[in-house]
Amino acid sequence: MQLNVTDVEELKKKARKLAAARVLAGDSADVCLDLGQLRGCQARMAAGYGPLSREPEPISRDRLIWILDGYAEIQDATGEVTNVSQGESIILSGGKEYRLVFPQLAIYLRVEAEG
Repeated sequence: MQLNVTDVEELKKKARKLAAARVLAGDSADVCLDLGQLRGCQARMAAGYGPLSREPEPISRDRLIWILDGYAEIQDATGEVTNVSQGESIILSGGKEYRLVFPQLAIYLRVEAEG
């Protein structure tokens, strides 16, 4: 898989459009575009808006979240909140619980270990 900058910008636009359609329909935006698999990982361009769950939920595999536009609030099972802004990333450990909230429309790269 070899992407260039213009490809990434097009993917970000597509993710924004998909997310906006969900928001206009009254849903929270949670969309993913598969980018492919590389060395045991699945990469996705994603968009989020609003809370993606009511309470922290377990994730099965390690996950990297890299914010490309916007920001996210990530709450763990203890209630601790970590803010991740544009250009920053965080690794969520598999087997632990997290709740993702996007106060504004955010575009992010999501990379998960395949299991």
